[in-house]
Amino acid sequence: MKPINANDADYERLEILGHDALFTSLRIDRKTLPEGLHAYDLRDCDDCSGDPCQLKNYVMVNHWGTVVVREPIEGVDEGIDLDENDYNYLGESMTLDEFANPAPVMEQSM
Repeated sequence: MKPINANDADYERLEILGHDALFTSLRIDRKTLPEGLHAYDLRDCDDCSGDPCQLKNYVMVNHWGTVVVREPIEGVDEGIDLDENDYNYLGESMTLDEFANPAPVMEQSM
């Protein structure tokens, strides 16, 4: 399947390896990511259990989804093995633009 424009994907918020991230089950075209964002692929296990087992720069076989983060994640060149404690879905949808340009947090005065 041809990668799609990153701006056309639907995303769900995810925390992975301590990073705030967006998740989509689609392959996205890295060239369409806003500047400052990084995309990595999740690989499904060889037994196709339905759980991601590895995070890599690019996955050709057993592509499970794509994550987008603000900071690079070290070790993805070699692949990072994952278990169920390494990621957590946050149950929220978010656009790529909202993620790339978070609203500033307003401090309350006392």
